[in-house]
Amino acid sequence: MKRLYCLFLACMGSLWGNHEYPLVILGGGVGALTAATYAARSGIEPLVVEGKMPGGALMQSHSIQNWPGELDISGAEFMEKLRKQAVSNGAKIVAEEVVGVDFSKTPFTIKLASVYDKNVVRTVNANTCIIAMGSEPNRLGVPGENTYWASGVHTCAVCDGALYKDKVVAVVGGGDAAVTEAHYLAKKAKKVFVIVRKGEFRGKEIKRRQELIQLDNVEVLYHTVVHKVLGGEFALDRLFVEDVLSKKTYELPVDGLFLAIGATPNSQLFQSVLDVDDKGYIVLHKDQETSKKGVFAIGDIVDPKYKQALGASRDGAIAALQAEMMLTQKKQKEKEGVEEITSFADFQMALKNSTGPIFVDVYATWCGPCHMVFPIFESASQRLSGKVRFLKVNAEVVEEVAAKYHVQQLPSLLVFDKNGGLIEKKIGVQPIAQFLQNYK
Repeated sequence: MKRLYCLFLACMGSLWGNHEYPLVILGGGVGALTAATYAARSGIEPLVVEGKMPGGALMQSHSIQNWPGELDISGAEFMEKLRKQAVSNGAKIVAEEVVGVDFSKTPFTIKLASVYDKNVVRTVNANTCIIAMGSEPNRLGVPGENTYWASGVHTCAVCDGALYKDKVVAVVGGGDAAVTEAHYLAKKAKKVFVIVRKGEFRGKEIKRRQELIQLDNVEVLYHTVVHKVLGGEFALDRLFVEDVLSKKTYELPVDGLFLAIGATPNSQLFQSVLDVDDKGYIVLHKDQETSKKGVFAIGDIVDPKYKQALGASRDGAIAALQAEMMLTQKKQKEKEGVEEITSFADFQMALKNSTGPIFVDVYATWCGPCHMVFPIFESASQRLSGKVRFLKVNAEVVEEVAAKYHVQQLPSLLVFDKNGGLIEKKIGVQPIAQFLQNYK
């Protein structure tokens, strides 16, 4: 089946070409599918690139008991419901992963590869993009860890802690996250071991840490590391640990192991094109918008602290609404006949592809006279529709235009011929208004 799918992709590649979508969503988890549903219901047909792990991290959870309206549901069943909802509303989901992006100009260029065959590659264009690729929990890298992953070894106490009521669990980590996880588990488990590599905690929440240590069912094992995860056919039942000072090794009976040693956001592809913090998490500037207008990010790839499915779902809804508003504004501007240029590359492309004269309104948002020119410029664009192409350039956003054509006063009108050559320049409200009103 996989082979047939790869052949199908290869054969269809030339037909697809650089297909343009209003919205491309990178990721297949809760946030991505929520965004897809919201977008599709608003009349946008989103392309969802679900990557190598359809359903995201929640697929690994055996029991979800903290989602509103769901008493108890498996991660797989829950994600299948979200997926069906998104598809039924008009979302298109593909078994591909993103391998390259170019956000330097619009439409954005996104390179995709089949999850079944890396050699099957295609390129799509997107007017807006939502990044929902999550993060990867850091692991210990010890024997048995993968064997009991999601069936004894976990990374979220809020998600899976209810499975260990009146049982014995261990938390690995020495930061605030480990303290928080242990606090939560102590309310449910009979016994909680906190395994700390160093001789002390390294977090900043001192009071909360002290409260944890004083709990009767919590025992902190300092200078201790896990060497192996052991158990039976279906579940782990003990850990093989070592006291790094005494070199003493022993088995620690536990029913579950929770890792609180951080996570790595899946942001490697974006670190050179978007603002990220020192840990690699994508930085948000307004709601879910990144440092690049039209590119949004949601869920664990922007959230180093909470990492909850409900939060990712909220982010997805907000990002979809932002994308919808941006696309609506773009359509409105196109309808009015005036195009907003947001990069020098787009400007150069407009000149190169011109089949007639181009009028360029160079402005700034703080410029009062510029706002007086706007309605005159839009009126002229409607009167001369089909004869002249009208562009708007914010001099603070696309500084190269002002620099190249020596724009030293705003507002300025640049007039180009069909070959992209500058033939006239008008400066000030009255000269611009007279030129536009008299142009036939």
